[in-house]
Amino acid sequence: MEKVKNIFSTFFDINTFSITRLVIAIGLVIAFIALKGLLSTIIIKIFKIRGKKNIKSNSFYKPLKILFAFLGIYLAIQVLAPTAFLQGILKKVLRLLIIVLVTYSIANLFGPDSKFERALRKKLDKANDHMVKMICKCIKIFIMFIGIVIIISELGYNISGLIAGLGIGGVAIALAAQDTASNIIGALMIILDKPFEVGDWVTIGTNEGTIEEFTFRSTRIRESKNCVVSIPNSKVVDSVLTNWSKLEKRRILFNLVLEFNTPLKKVADVQNEILILLEQNENIIQDGLSVKFSEIVDDGYNIRVFCYTPIVPYGDYLDFMDKINFKVMSILQNNNVELAYKSQTIYLKK
Repeated sequence: MEKVKNIFSTFFDINTFSITRLVIAIGLVIAFIALKGLLSTIIIKIFKIRGKKNIKSNSFYKPLKILFAFLGIYLAIQVLAPTAFLQGILKKVLRLLIIVLVTYSIANLFGPDSKFERALRKKLDKANDHMVKMICKCIKIFIMFIGIVIIISELGYNISGLIAGLGIGGVAIALAAQDTASNIIGALMIILDKPFEVGDWVTIGTNEGTIEEFTFRSTRIRESKNCVVSIPNSKVVDSVLTNWSKLEKRRILFNLVLEFNTPLKKVADVQNEILILLEQNENIIQDGLSVKFSEIVDDGYNIRVFCYTPIVPYGDYLDFMDKINFKVMSILQNNNVELAYKSQTIYLKK
């Protein structure tokens, strides 16, 4: 019994202890636990803390409930007249708890389905969810790191020494992670410049395909061979990038080389019929349309066909060109005109 009394006296002033104080203390604990939800709601409404429409889903709601529950215990212990030793412990725990809860609440403002995440997803248009989640996660890690540094400082450790140690280690890490850092910088440049979106058909250097995924480290494209190529973002930024999905119209350009033995009247007839064919097609943009006897080449007479079509989707464009090519070949056949092919005349000396 004497040992229990000695332990109790370490934390509380025995001379002022009474049943009345004990009852008040228990009442405070019960009251704060019972009212912690209501008090949390009131605080959120008073300070107009933004979050989800449902207050219970607000990032500050649960931390405030924990804080009010601990506050009830804290006030109850104050009623029981704690010693200076216990008073110091309580104040330290209260400060640490506030730091942890504030850090947790702020970090949750950047959590899944948060207002920030929705705004970022809208800003990045069709950028994939993985990228948005990665940005939010980086912000959360940074906030938690700041919170950990504050907690370490609150516990009495020398922050400057820790930062100096991190600085030395950071140099080694930086040297080992130069490629990663350049890829992250490349990702940020891509986000700001917006040269493509997920689903776009692009050419990056020698690679061509559909953008399938975009992360902080790399850009993944699915090529026509159905393989996925992962290109580091630093390479994407340094490469020539062509976004075929941004086309407003497609160019049609081809040359018809007619044989030298083709009568000039036939050349003119073929030229005119192809021109009429394209002029009467509603999927040909008339502005810039050109069908010209452009030059005499080594193999024959060259008719250059140039125009634009508003058909942008690649599959639809191929279907359209399939029909055009058949009609052009029909014009040649109806006029008994042959296309020239590469040939070479060899003279043998007797």
